[in-house]
Amino acid sequence: MGKIEPRIFDELKKVLTSFGNKYFVGDELNRAKVEDDLRAYDQSLLAKLFEIDYIKDHYVKQVAGQKLFQIEQLEDAVLYDDYWDTSYTKYENRIGLTSQGKFIQDNPDVVLDFPFKDCVLTASMIKDDNESGYDDAFLNEIIEKDEVDQLFDDKIFANAKIYGHKRHHSFDKSVDNLVIKGNNLLALHTLSKNYAGKVDLIYIDPPYNTGSDSFAYNDNFNHSAWLTFMNNRIAIAKELLASDGYIFVHTDDSEQAYLKA
Repeated sequence: MGKIEPRIFDELKKVLTSFGNKYFVGDELNRAKVEDDLRAYDQSLLAKLFEIDYIKDHYVKQVAGQKLFQIEQLEDAVLYDDYWDTSYTKYENRIGLTSQGKFIQDNPDVVLDFPFKDCVLTASMIKDDNESGYDDAFLNEIIEKDEVDQLFDDKIFANAKIYGHKRHHSFDKSVDNLVIKGNNLLALHTLSKNYAGKVDLIYIDPPYNTGSDSFAYNDNFNHSAWLTFMNNRIAIAKELLASDGYIFVHTDDSEQAYLKA
């Protein structure tokens, strides 16, 4: 990487610290979080970064009349080792596995990888379906985008009833509770528009995937299918969760280590 003027680091630090503790753990830069948000083109971060004239001048290029954002070069600048690290803080109070100088937990290139991770699992929910040879459908999020969009589109709740003492008004989503019977993946996506970021507590009791559960739902997925099943549901559940909310998952040792990852 070419020579970078020291003042750029001071401006970068002002930008990153303006987000509070979002990009720092104590005094140490949370490299993984910065990299994740850059690669995801996080609008709030990029809006702040593009307020710096140096970045606009050096990382946005004109190519064939179009503006090209050089994200990889900006990553190199933001994560420049010699500026952010010191010999005193780099390994402060930490012991663990590293790869190319980075702790594995800080390295966004270390991922939990499994077949179908880029797919949506429609998933048989009933044991009878599974035992009669029901074939779980994996819909790739890119190849079968139309099918996935249709699957996750808002659904109309049928056979709705209001329970309660002397209830005469129609359903009010701001005060009334919902009990929904149906496929939880479809229900979560249907709720996401009105309840995103508003749920304080999520508690789920999924199949343990031991094949011996006494409940009537499918408890006999292949390992990678179970991970896909859970990933699909936890991803949308997180969107419903408030910033200070909690999610609890009731499981056992069969899958808990991969579930945490």
